[in-house]
Amino acid sequence: MKDRQPDNTETGFKCSRCGGMFGDHGEQVVHCPFCAMICDEAKCRVIQTSNEDY
Repeated sequence: MKDRQPDNTETGFKCSRCGGMFGDHGEQVVHCPFCAMICDEAKCRVIQTSNEDY
């Protein structure tokens, strides 16, 4: 059985500089919206985030 991602999650990042969590929104170069650090899989931890607005 494959490990499937739930429908209400998307891949996002947790900034290693400031700890902010955010989605990539399909952009090629991802900047942290909180501290402007350029994030990629090597610099920021990849996480699963909810795509539902609460």
